[in-house]
Amino acid sequence: MRQLQLVFILALCICPAIWAQQLDTLAPESGPDGRQLKLWITISARKRFVEISWKNAPARDGDQVLLTIQDPHTFELRSVPTGTPLAGFAKSIDNDNESEESSGSGADPVAFVPIHGYTTPGTLAKADAIPARQQWVSNGGNNQIVAAIQPSQSAQWFTTGVPFDYALSRNLTTHSDCYGYWASYSDDHGRILAKTCIRAHPRWMTNWHSGLGDLRLRDLFIPGTHDSGSYRPNFDPLLRESLVTKYALTQDDDIRGQLLHGVRYLDIRVGFYRPSEEKFFIYHGITKQRPLKEVIQQVKDFVQETNEIVIFGLKEFPVGFGKNLAVHHLLVAYLREQFGDFIVHPSLTWHATLRDIWKRQQNVILAYDKSEVVQQYPDLLFNGVDQRWGNVQSWPRLERHLRYINDFDVSRFSSRPVVDMAELTPETWDVILDKHGGLRKMADNVNWRISQLYREELGEHANIVAADFIRGTTLVETALEMNRKKMGH
Repeated sequence: MRQLQLVFILALCICPAIWAQQLDTLAPESGPDGRQLKLWITISARKRFVEISWKNAPARDGDQVLLTIQDPHTFELRSVPTGTPLAGFAKSIDNDNESEESSGSGADPVAFVPIHGYTTPGTLAKADAIPARQQWVSNGGNNQIVAAIQPSQSAQWFTTGVPFDYALSRNLTTHSDCYGYWASYSDDHGRILAKTCIRAHPRWMTNWHSGLGDLRLRDLFIPGTHDSGSYRPNFDPLLRESLVTKYALTQDDDIRGQLLHGVRYLDIRVGFYRPSEEKFFIYHGITKQRPLKEVIQQVKDFVQETNEIVIFGLKEFPVGFGKNLAVHHLLVAYLREQFGDFIVHPSLTWHATLRDIWKRQQNVILAYDKSEVVQQYPDLLFNGVDQRWGNVQSWPRLERHLRYINDFDVSRFSSRPVVDMAELTPETWDVILDKHGGLRKMADNVNWRISQLYREELGEHANIVAADFIRGTTLVETALEMNRKKMGH
């Protein structure tokens, strides 16, 4: 009974809304409509499987999408004595959403060939001995092929069943680029028509310094994360998931990992925990997550190495702040002490261009969502960005919300940034009854749809878009592509 009460309290206090550089086209190949073939790699939240999606594919007989662990330069057919069975994903319906193992495009089931005996959650043919056959190898056999997909339609989103190890991300530096996995689209002769990789984007602002310099933050498409500090280092959801972690954790990368992969807006929910020596923590609802000091240090280290600009959005203050401003004053003093000279001076205002900010040699914008406090610290705090919540529990309602706020976006004429909160939010009893299976499952049900919506329709005018488990979206790649267009490239 006591456990149920704790879960109920948690549910009540959950926050109110609990391919640019990535594409390397090697040939001017295009799909049936004449548009350029593109590929993306993402990572599912629930099982952390590598996902591959594409659009404008010719989808001809003999075409394959091959997933490798190194950069592929060549593919060729070689005769092998045995083969592996053909696996297929069966389409299933779950709460009006397709399962994460089905093709995200809503297409017919796609063939999946596990190369080295890899099996997936599909229906496998009987694994009898198979006569000698021709099999694709990469780079003369020195580059392991871990999955092969036979595209059946020009646009699809496919979950491979190949697990992604987040230890790979922990080895990244501020000079990292491609790592982990490469996806290639090849024809029946092994000719590579397009390829992509899992890619870090640690310096996308500074790399485009001259092109972006005259733009304001309001003019850019900025990738963001929801409840950015709600992560646990070395956490494996397949081994350690509980009801609390199902609805408290929203990201798999720590703050540094998020920034390395291109995120430049952080959604920070700070609580005050008096019994502890370290008073300020990141909270999700009433659940205490990471120490604020840890988050700040990761931001400082990142901007010092890269000179990137980060919006540090402080919002909600869910625990320990009371009705007066006393704890807010403590927090502001703490922020000043910890960030020091990295803080962008508010005299620049939201009208400032990126070049204006860089001239001041400052990198972190403290966007504080409490106007009474902002007014008392004009030398430290910007007004908070406008978070546009849907507070919805299904994709159709979230899609309507995102379309509505973008179709009637009067704030487009303002310099103050706005954030589209592109995630589903469970209601109180949804958490208690575990109706949706957790935030990971909810994210997997919408992240591919969010990716397509901003890629195809809303991206041109989007400002900041924040998501749960952002590695399951193509938002970063879409943002970079849109920003490059704004530079005239």
